[in-house]
Amino acid sequence: MALDQQATALALTVATPAGMQLDLSVESVQLPGVNGEFGVLPNHVELLAALRPGVVRYRKDGQTLIAAIGAGYSEADSSHVRVITEFFARPQDVSVDKAKADQAKAEARLKGLVLGDQEQIEAQNDLDWALARIEIAQSGAAAH
Repeated sequence: MALDQQATALALTVATPAGMQLDLSVESVQLPGVNGEFGVLPNHVELLAALRPGVVRYRKDGQTLIAAIGAGYSEADSSHVRVITEFFARPQDVSVDKAKADQAKAEARLKGLVLGDQEQIEAQNDLDWALARIEIAQSGAAAH
C-alpha cells in the first residue's frame, strides 16, 4: 500500500442477532480476544479472531468509549473492523443489579464443573458477560 493510500481511520461495525449495534468511524479499537485483549489501528494486517465476552474500547474524536459484548468473532483489515457477537450493551443500558444477580448465578453454576466441559464454558461466558456489563456501567463512559 502506498503511503498516500494508507487508512487514517477504521470503520467499526458491531452486529448482533438483534441487528447492527455500531456503525461508525473510529481511530482505534480494543477487543477481548479468547487469547487476551488485542488492539487494531488503521493499516492493521488482516486478522480473524474469536472473542470472549468482555469490554470493547474504541477511540472516536480523541475520546475513549466502551461497550460490553458477548462471545463472537472479529475480522479486521487495514480500514475496517467487523464484530459479530451474541450480545451488545451500552453503559446506560445496563442494570447493575441485574448484572450482579447474573454474576452470582454464573459463579454458583461454575462450582464443581469440569474445566473445558461445555457447561463450564457456557457458565464462564455468562460470568464474563455479567462482569463486562458491571465494568461498563460503573465506568461512566458512554458508547455512541
